[in-house]
Amino acid sequence: MVLGNFRVVQASVISALLLVSVVSIIQWSSAQVTGTFSADLKPTVGSNSKGTGKATLEIQDNGQKVKYDVSASGLGNVSGVVISQWTGGRGPDVVSLEQASTSGLKSGTGSGSGTFTKSDLIGPLNGKDISDFIKAINDGKIVFRIMTTTYPLGEIVGNVTAGSGAGGNATAGGNATAG
Repeated sequence: MVLGNFRVVQASVISALLLVSVVSIIQWSSAQVTGTFSADLKPTVGSNSKGTGKATLEIQDNGQKVKYDVSASGLGNVSGVVISQWTGGRGPDVVSLEQASTSGLKSGTGSGSGTFTKSDLIGPLNGKDISDFIKAINDGKIVFRIMTTTYPLGEIVGNVTAGSGAGGNATAGGNATAG
């Protein structure tokens, strides 16, 4: 009799665990991938630039698209705006956002905005997903660079971090880091 009751309890516990697992999987698969990231752009080390700027990235469409906004002042002639993966030294670009003819950032002050998707990822993230891009941000490897004719590797640069200045994180379902 005791053995029979034990098996009933054991079967009930296993059923409950399976039910919790199924519910968790369903919640994870329908979780929203969201997040806001930012970078304070400052002159590169060794430059005489007085330039400053701010860049923000917002994950949209459940991680399918990234909206970017960048503004800067005190710059020379802008030649490009890129996001790079930095691991020490000059890192490879992972997204080319703007070039001189379309940047909206001219000599002095300006701003630009737009979106990109996984098909726009290049370099080490070519063929990868936006979740891989988010993981690289969370790992501290992503920098925003505004290049000018005087500073072709970047007049102002900033590490991209979670939040729009402080706090926040890209999450899936509000409780797990995306990626």
